Amino acid sequence: MQDGVIIEQMKLSEKYDVLAFLKTAYPDSPRQSDEKSWDWHFPESPYCDSNDLPIWLAKIDGRIAGQLASIPVEFNAFGKKVRAKWILDLIVGEDFRRRGIAKRLSLASMDHSPYTLGVNTPKQHAPKLLVGLGWKIFSKIPRYQRLLFPGNAVREIAKVSPVRSAVNLAFAPLRRTARSSDVTIVDGFDASFDELWDEARHQWPCSISRTAKMLDWQYCRQPGKKFDILAVSGNGRLRGYVVMFFRKPNRYGVIEKAAISDICYAGDGADGIIDTLLQGAVTLAVERRVGSLVTDAIDARLESGLKRAGFWRVKSDLQLLAKVPDDEDMVYNAAHWYLTRGDSDISMFEAPNL
Repeated sequence: MQDGVIIEQMKLSEKYDVLAFLKTAYPDSPRQSDEKSWDWHFPESPYCDSNDLPIWLAKIDGRIAGQLASIPVEFNAFGKKVRAKWILDLIVGEDFRRRGIAKRLSLASMDHSPYTLGVNTPKQHAPKLLVGLGWKIFSKIPRYQRLLFPGNAVREIAKVSPVRSAVNLAFAPLRRTARSSDVTIVDGFDASFDELWDEARHQWPCSISRTAKMLDWQYCRQPGKKFDILAVSGNGRLRGYVVMFFRKPNRYGVIEKAAISDICYAGDGADGIIDTLLQGAVTLAVERRVGSLVTDAIDARLESGLKRAGFWRVKSDLQLLAKVPDDEDMVYNAAHWYLTRGDSDISMFEAPNL
């Protein structure tokens, strides 16, 4: 205790107190305090133990003053599988700021698990704090975009139907697509996805495990959301997949944006697998007349494939940071990483599309 502040790991019995705190802390983001969303994020996540929630609370006179919330993940680091945390949220109530609470929450979480990962932007306060505690910001996360129906992507154009149609028609020659017969739409993740990951993970020294149970939690059980899964097989085996998220149509009845949330490929014939998956993703987005398709990725091979598929790199403030107890020089090298949009909290906090 210091200055009346107590830092404790959260107990599941405190859930409704935490939800009440989050409702006040995020008045413009009701999903943060939605019970179903919270349950999915934390006790229902595949590597989480309800008796060991990776959430720390700051309390003053029995009131919650702040929290640091994370989810446990399996981190592949240079041939080892280690327990790690992915930080999702660090917030201190407005009435309790400038008392060092965020720092104390961060220190408590670091004592629990020495391997800690996160994504942030320079506009947030947390990166400066975490760097002061020994974290390393070691890479920007590249964002790629491909325009498909620019009349749908630009809101000022989308609201005028004749102009929207004319712009989209003019752009038609640039979006010719043809889905390969090798691409199939699947509705879940079975043992073949575990087999793919066991093969694929050896391509990258650093990655977050994409087990079937992790993928099922992320993309089949997330409340209020539907993801589309495309798969490529060869010689009777799964060779790669891509997961897509389509936003709801806007007030003008058009879908402004879709995202490639995750993509994974086997090492044998990787370039061809990537090209086929991206072609399938673009074709599905064109069929649904999506304004633009975006993704975030760290992987030289995948980034080359995105460029071949007509994506270009756009401005993004996202940055990858971590704190690890060993192999620092190797982990803090982006060339060793495989990371997609789904590895961070970006896809988790997309607005529901159902």
